[in-house]
Amino acid sequence: MTGRERNKRGEGAQLREEIVAAATRLLDGGTEQSVTLRAVAREAGITAPSIYSHFADRDSILLAVAQFEFASLEGSLREAALGLGDPVERLRAVCATYLDFAVRWPGRYRILFGAAWDARQSVDRVPAMAEDLEVLGMGAFGVLVEAVADCAAAGRSASTDPTADAAALWVGLHGFAQLQTAASLFPWPDGLLRTITDRLALLQD
Repeated sequence: MTGRERNKRGEGAQLREEIVAAATRLLDGGTEQSVTLRAVAREAGITAPSIYSHFADRDSILLAVAQFEFASLEGSLREAALGLGDPVERLRAVCATYLDFAVRWPGRYRILFGAAWDARQSVDRVPAMAEDLEVLGMGAFGVLVEAVADCAAAGRSASTDPTADAAALWVGLHGFAQLQTAASLFPWPDGLLRTITDRLALLQD
């Protein structure tokens, strides 16, 4: 373990962030089995007992990592929509940013959707986590719902159920993101993202 100066009084939040960042790096290059309290402590440059003042167990660390990454995704999506007055432009910008996040940060994206962490196993071990997991990712999904609803309100989408149509759009975006990674040599047609967005969000001229 590398040496590390002890946090000053009031710097506990910083240590918590460092623990989450350390676990994220371990997940980014491996699976949830890579995240042990000892491995996280070593990566963060602290002693394993120091973790317990912030996290009760490894499952709570994994949850914190997923919460942080979903918040990062949500922030990116909201930032993409800023300053765009046209609702269709906003929706397309949000979708493009979602896909860019998945392609640019494949390790972080894996954390969010089960490839690096199986949240169901964490619930089996720690049932109290169920409530937190029920709302995990809903902020990011809410950006899609808002964007589709704005298009419908402006008469630019035929959607009568923005939540359901945003869910379909999320499925489409996720599938495209996964396939782009899995079949990188496939000759993906130009404009496919726009086609997916327009069709699943029921956009109309």
